[in-house]
Amino acid sequence: MLKLIIMNNEEFDNYMENSIVHYAKELVNSGAYKEEDSLKVSKETFNRFLPDALNTKRHNIMNILNEHGEKIGMIWYGPKGNQDSDEAFIYDFSISEDFRGKGYGKECLSFIEDEAKNNNFNKISLHVFGHNKRAIGLYKKMGYEPFSMHMSKEIK
Repeated sequence: MLKLIIMNNEEFDNYMENSIVHYAKELVNSGAYKEEDSLKVSKETFNRFLPDALNTKRHNIMNILNEHGEKIGMIWYGPKGNQDSDEAFIYDFSISEDFRGKGYGKECLSFIEDEAKNNNFNKISLHVFGHNKRAIGLYKKMGYEPFSMHMSKEIK
């Protein structure tokens, strides 16, 4: 049985530092931004969604612990768009490499879906980069379906 625990301030600061860099790399890998712009865009994105950091209303940024109390990942979900939205959004979700393929991702998503229902959300959505095939497979197994797709082509 998984346990989800809200990050403390030190964990959150560490998460932000690492995630801003990681997201910037994902923006470059996806072809959405050039490397020289990606870090600025990443910082702006995190600051827009978390204006009050860990205290941002209705946002939950949690560590995922397994049945042995080991930290195996993290998840961040909150309202999509404005704070009064009835749609939840999974902003970030990861299971550490050593713990993948053991059912923890499915269990965590099921838990979050139940928690979102209990917090009066009617729908839950997420974003996944197209190159993240493993995550796409998990989300499809859990019943998530694509509703929009951005496509690009290099012409220079």
